[in-house]
Amino acid sequence: DLDHELAAAFLNRGVAYHLLEEHEKALPDLNQAIQLDYFNMQAWAKRGIILYEMDSLDQAIADFDHAISLDDENPLVYFQRGLAFLKSGDTVAALQDYDQVIALEPDNALTFYNRALIKSMQENYEEALEDYTAVTQINPLNVYAYFNRGIVYAELENLDSAEADFTRCIEIFPDFVGAYVNRSVVRQQKGNRFGAVQDHDLAMNIIEELNSDNQDYETIYRRYQDSIYFNKIIEFEADFISGNIKKGRIQFQRITIEPKPNFFLVYAIKSSETNDKAHKKNEYYDENIAKFNANNRFGIRLVFTTRAWPISNETTINELQRIDSAILIAGDTAGAYFMKGVVNSMLQNYSIAINAYDKALKHDPYISYAYLNRGTTQYELDEFMYNEQEYVSTITISRSGQDNTRKELEEPDYQSTLDDYNSVIRQNPDLPFVYYNRANVKLSLKEYHRAIDDYSRAIELEPEMAEAYYNRALTLLYLEENELACKDLSVAGELGITEAYNVIKRYCHK
Repeated sequence: DLDHELAAAFLNRGVAYHLLEEHEKALPDLNQAIQLDYFNMQAWAKRGIILYEMDSLDQAIADFDHAISLDDENPLVYFQRGLAFLKSGDTVAALQDYDQVIALEPDNALTFYNRALIKSMQENYEEALEDYTAVTQINPLNVYAYFNRGIVYAELENLDSAEADFTRCIEIFPDFVGAYVNRSVVRQQKGNRFGAVQDHDLAMNIIEELNSDNQDYETIYRRYQDSIYFNKIIEFEADFISGNIKKGRIQFQRITIEPKPNFFLVYAIKSSETNDKAHKKNEYYDENIAKFNANNRFGIRLVFTTRAWPISNETTINELQRIDSAILIAGDTAGAYFMKGVVNSMLQNYSIAINAYDKALKHDPYISYAYLNRGTTQYELDEFMYNEQEYVSTITISRSGQDNTRKELEEPDYQSTLDDYNSVIRQNPDLPFVYYNRANVKLSLKEYHRAIDDYSRAIELEPEMAEAYYNRALTLLYLEENELACKDLSVAGELGITEAYNVIKRYCHK
């Protein structure tokens, strides 16, 4: 028993060193854990992961082999061994391991994605299409799966399907340069020269807005055109195993647990597409907004929510044109720009939205809600741009199967978002949503205790904010404060977050 406890202590410290990327310190601890408890599968698997990251591939594969001999139903180990085989150039063995992961976890989108990518590069396009389609069925908002499937359709000269997939990418993320570039190519091939030129110009406009370092925009455009796939093999252990946080995501083995997203102030446009009753329970009261809703003569109802408002782009744009004219006629220039920002944030037209908030605040620097929405919009844009660049610029598998190791990208510091949130707090210190959103940013920055402080302040101001209890619980779970976390999860469940009960079932009452 003592050896087992010592082994667990060495394993935990080794894991901590690994999270700090101090591999030379992690390995001796894991060696000691294995010596003390030879049958500890987790120790073998963790050491294999570290050896893989150090490019000691034969040793890593040997450790994964031994881990599988101890537990042949653990999908993470097959997934990691598949990565090691792939990195060593053995795509056949890698695919066999990915097949095994999918047999054990049929809803594992990551593995379908990686398998599709390998098959794409092998020009096994029909099977790649099946796997990309599986990803979109599991996660209908996976923009990279649609993008890569569009590329495969283009390779097969199925231009209509390729155009549809690139269009879907743009619907999910309207600032996605690569989708415009490739849709332009497809439209040119279909003889739609006007549409091709329009997409080229839209891509160039986005490149110009997002790149302020005087690069040659045509060169950047061609770089997007030349990058055949978003071909980063996904290898983050955080997407599989208990307790890792990357970019604000906490994901646990077998079930995916993600923090609830940020609050936005949205325009609750009524249409046949919305269900007021279904969304009412996800709205929160704010006295100033309630007064605005009651007294404005434009029929505008604003609400705070973390959920996307279910309405079509066409309906939203038509409504924007209506209220934009009415507000401008009334002489409220700042209000018109603010509403333009709100609607474009809802449409995920991030650059347009941020520009509109800038203009609103230039006319009236005391619109605290404009700071809140601008900061949150900037956060989402930073997240997407970082992830897009990471797919293009970090460890990739080329068509020849060779590794290209490039300089690691610097993660966003979210300073402009934090500056906006701090401006809100100076103007409107009792607004709970800004503390919640700031906590989410701090979670992304791995400032866990500061995140907990802000979640707690949000709860103090809005005691029924289920999202704050839930996110605070996930952060506490990561810090191994399970007793406190389980109390928060219970409250979150009572307040309507049903997935809290799944987490309770797994991590509480033990």
